[in-house]
Formats: sequence, structure tokens, C-alpha cells
Amino acid sequence: MRGEHTTLLADADVLIDYRESAFDILELIVRHIGKVVVLSPVLDEVKGVTEAQCTQLGIEVVEIETAWLTQAAEAEPRVSFNDYLCLMACIDKNWTCVTNDSALRRLCARLGVATRFGLGLMVDLVAVGALTRRRAMAVARQIQKSNPLHINERVIARFTAELAKHNF
Repeated sequence: MRGEHTTLLADADVLIDYRESAFDILELIVRHIGKVVVLSPVLDEVKGVTEAQCTQLGIEVVEIETAWLTQAAEAEPRVSFNDYLCLMACIDKNWTCVTNDSALRRLCARLGVATRFGLGLMVDLVAVGALTRRRAMAVARQIQKSNPLHINERVIARFTAELAKHNF
């Protein structure tokens, strides 16, 4: 997962989770893990985050391509139009889809697209020494507080176990 050739496409839920907790984590990801991109229609869906803020953090805002629009128009009903755009972009560009959305993750898996959980990025940061475990846990708890439906105790337990697996 780590490396300068890794491009991570963040979907709306990941941006929202970090916006609500510690948006600066995304800058650490850009500096230490890989390039972070967001599709312009996805950014439009995230209230309270501007293109200027993304640019300041090193996140590239990508305009959608016509082919992605055409393919997304035939999207499966289990995922949103913007999620399907994310999938098409990841397939086309060989990017990793960063999402907590289970339907999008299943579709990515079925089509061979690499995925990463939003919290998993903090595991990567801890692994490279760019973030302390303590801060990672504090941010994860903040994310859980603002998004308890999707970031529940089971998710936090998996995150904690993932942190513990690594000797860093």
C-alpha cells in the first residue's frame, strides 16, 4: 500500500469523516503514503470542504472524464452515482479506492479494484512513524463520535487490532 506511486481516491464518506475529526491527517497521508485525489462531483457533495482546502493539503481535485459519466449512467442501484464514478476512475487509472461504504467495497472487490478503509490510512501513517498510535486512536474515536452508524465499536476493534498487529 505504501509508496510514492500509490494514488488513493477518497470518496465522500472518508472526506466527511476526516473533516469532522482531523482534516490535517489527509495532508500526512499525501506526504507519507501516496497521492490523494478526489473527484470534483464528490467534493461538491461534501459540505464544508472546498477545493482550496484540498489544494492546501495536497489533495488533487480531478475532473471526471466523459467515459466515466457514460459508464456511471449504467450504475448498479446498490451504489450511488458518485460512488460509481469513483469505481470507474479507479478502474481506468489503477487507483486505490478509499471508502468505508460496504456496497462500494464489495463492487470494487468483485471488479478487482484495490480498496482501503479510511481508518486504515492511519494504520499506514503509524507504520511509517508519521502519526502516533495515541493520536490515531483519538482521531478514530472522534470519527466514531461523528459517524457512529458506520464507524461502530466493531470497526474500532478491527482498527485497534490492525494497529496492534504491527510492531512499530
